[in-house]
Amino acid sequence: MAMNKDSSATPIKNKALGVGLGAGLLGAVALAFRYGWRSTLRGIIPDAISPAVFATRVAETSVGEIVYHTADCTNPGSPLLFLHGVFPGASSFEWSKIYPRFATTWRVLVPDMIGFGESQRPSPALTAEEQVRSLSEFLDATSIKEYSREPVVIIASGLSANIALLFASRHPERTSRVILWMPDVALGNANPSRGWHRLSWFPRMAKLVYRYQLSTDSFLRSWLLRSGFTEGSGLDESLSVITSTAQQYGAEHAFLSQSSKTYWRGLRTGLRNLSSPVSMLLAMGSDKDSSAAINDLRPLVSRFAIVEVAAQGALAPLAESEVVTTALERELSAPSSQTPETP
Repeated sequence: MAMNKDSSATPIKNKALGVGLGAGLLGAVALAFRYGWRSTLRGIIPDAISPAVFATRVAETSVGEIVYHTADCTNPGSPLLFLHGVFPGASSFEWSKIYPRFATTWRVLVPDMIGFGESQRPSPALTAEEQVRSLSEFLDATSIKEYSREPVVIIASGLSANIALLFASRHPERTSRVILWMPDVALGNANPSRGWHRLSWFPRMAKLVYRYQLSTDSFLRSWLLRSGFTEGSGLDESLSVITSTAQQYGAEHAFLSQSSKTYWRGLRTGLRNLSSPVSMLLAMGSDKDSSAAINDLRPLVSRFAIVEVAAQGALAPLAESEVVTTALERELSAPSSQTPETP
């Protein structure tokens, strides 16, 4: 499939899904010694985490409860599953400006993955295989009887692209296609989570850094501004939801676990049965990690497409939702038999 370009797009902002650990790490340690190991306060997650017209429900799985959002529909279409990325405060809110547009033609399902958002946050965190199992059981629990085994289209971002690919490999009969927004494909050459993984080198220190730096309002504001937002443009609402979610009790477990390279150690072997068509949607000017992800994934996928989107950051689903929605609409309406093309 040919790559879609927009000549009016400006170069992508410096993406900031990495962590500057230098002074920030020292600052977190200083705060830890000053205040001790007090737990982060658990505030109320704002209602803006999901559109008001969508129902919020809970599904039980063998590895934990999943809170999800969906729209009641008397004539449901094919299932469309949105998976959020992995970052401090990650949740289904990442797709909240986009998925309502698809509710009239698709049966939209938008979970907080276990360990994130309002879903159960176990310690230790789930393994990748357990996350895949939870999604399979989630689809079973949310299926409509006469459509119970209808294949799902998965839209995933960041590190959750790996969960989507692993699900497609484990359940090819249940996956019609996979669409990945700015994926962090953890197959070796690419840098998982663009720097977050370095936290796993010092597990105890990582918890301090998360608590006293990564989940704070000031850090997350700066991170959002480096990830596609500008002052105004919904920044305050997004910051409120993401900060509140990041500060929930146990919110660090899944984030720190999935940011580790060791978490994805068996991924390449796990993807050997991958047969679903895969599309990668990349923001304009995506960096070398995206190129590495393409090179890592291409040999494992028989039907592969790359689409360049005129957006400027990894959080464009929130900051530039119209642009990303248009790209997804175009991709969902395109034939799934596509040929690869490198940007």
